[in-house]
Amino acid sequence: MLDVQLVYNHATSKRFEAIIDTGSDCCLFQAHIGESIGIRVRDGYEGPLGGMLTGLRAKVYYHSIKLLVAGTYVEIRAGFSEAIDNCLLGQIGFFDHFSVRFNPLTDPPEFEILPIAIN
Repeated sequence: MLDVQLVYNHATSKRFEAIIDTGSDCCLFQAHIGESIGIRVRDGYEGPLGGMLTGLRAKVYYHSIKLLVAGTYVEIRAGFSEAIDNCLLGQIGFFDHFSVRFNPLTDPPEFEILPIAIN
């Protein structure tokens, strides 16, 4: 879990926890978080949502936002859905901007998030 914030236009969300998920293609957030900062979620680019929902299909709506992670802002395209219970930080939008080092040998396990320098 990682504390993050979203920024849309000049509005910033409250901090919330998101799961770092190497198996998620993109970053996905609960619709109410987007709505709280002025995103008209259902006006976004619509796509199917599957995989994390057992046997079900739902809709996800994509919007361009800024993601604030560990003091670093990155511009991403993220999905918002009413059908998810947890927010996910995935390959596109998170792992293409940040390097994650996980050390399970410490007690408690620790991880480090570093921005990737893009030239």
